[in-house]
Amino acid sequence: MSAEGYDYRTGPSGEVTIFHHGKLARRLTDAPAQEFLAAVEGGDAQALMAAAAGRDGQGGGVQGSAQGPGAHLHGNGAAHGVQQFRRKSG
Repeated sequence: MSAEGYDYRTGPSGEVTIFHHGKLARRLTDAPAQEFLAAVEGGDAQALMAAAAGRDGQGGGVQGSAQGPGAHLHGNGAAHGVQQFRRKSG
């Protein structure tokens, strides 16, 4: 089974945020982030992102979990907007 559906973004301070199907999978900072970026240049980006997120089929990692700051974010990492609820009458 090949890895697919991964995407990553880099932040201004050098952190790397990995998403799987639009959901936050892992955030890398400092040396691990730089090692990941170097590896992506010459390797299979999808497989590397799956391995970094702990979903490389080799066990480890918890499916559906995110760790680190921003773990409460969903989708593209943007916060959810305010939603107005109305009470049904009658």
